[in-house]
Amino acid sequence: MIEIGKLKLDSDFDYRIIREEDNDVDLYIDINYRCVDINVGESEIFNSRIQFPYVRSILLRINKEDHLMTVHLMRDIDLFSAFANFEVDFFNSIFKIKNLQEKVIISKN
Repeated sequence: MIEIGKLKLDSDFDYRIIREEDNDVDLYIDINYRCVDINVGESEIFNSRIQFPYVRSILLRINKEDHLMTVHLMRDIDLFSAFANFEVDFFNSIFKIKNLQEKVIISKN
């Protein structure tokens, strides 16, 4: 597990810091075109998960002084290839990006 600012990240994948300015950090995580399941837990809209097929990489945009980050799902290695993004509040939790039989599970607990 790594800690960057207030984020606690548990991941099976290598990561690279591709930008760091003042308190802002961008982490690039290559997942090699795997399917991504986002475990949404108890939601008023979704039953259990959201799935994105064929994701090349994940970009995490973090502010070291905040508990919010933006997660970008990338179709290619180009930083402008994001096809979906969403905010995650990771207050008092561990953000997980795990490999499960060639599928990536994103969750927090």
